[in-house]
Amino acid sequence: MKKLTLLLLILFISGCGFKVVNMSENNFYIDNLEAKGNSKINFIIRNNLLKSSKNSANKISLELETKKTRNVKEKNIKNEITKYEILIIANTTIEKKIDNIKYSFTVSSIGDYNAASQNSTTKNNEKRLIKILSNNLSEKIIREINLNLNDS
Repeated sequence: MKKLTLLLLILFISGCGFKVVNMSENNFYIDNLEAKGNSKINFIIRNNLLKSSKNSANKISLELETKKTRNVKEKNIKNEITKYEILIIANTTIEKKIDNIKYSFTVSSIGDYNAASQNSTTKNNEKRLIKILSNNLSEKIIREINLNLNDS
């Protein structure tokens, strides 16, 4: 009786129609990409998105609007800034060319960097963090596009 119950349970679980989404390959092609906002961030995100897309039947149009805010995170006893925080927000709108269906979503990435005694070192720390955060945002955007396209 236990074997029969176990066999029926396995049959019901295996036949449920659940399918794992393969996130390693993209099933879309970016036909048109419009970017507004910070040009450095948009350049990095645009290169990552266009590099990852292939020729596919799912052609999409993508609108991207980025916003960068830099805030003071920490000050020392002398009221000198020791750490900055950068928040990058990307508002993204996808339009499927086949169905003319639009999806909108927002992704964000946050990080901090140390202020150095020399201004050039501080600027280099900021540039490095912006590059890391922009790459992180492009990965999140690709993941969201794949999830939205697989849902429909």
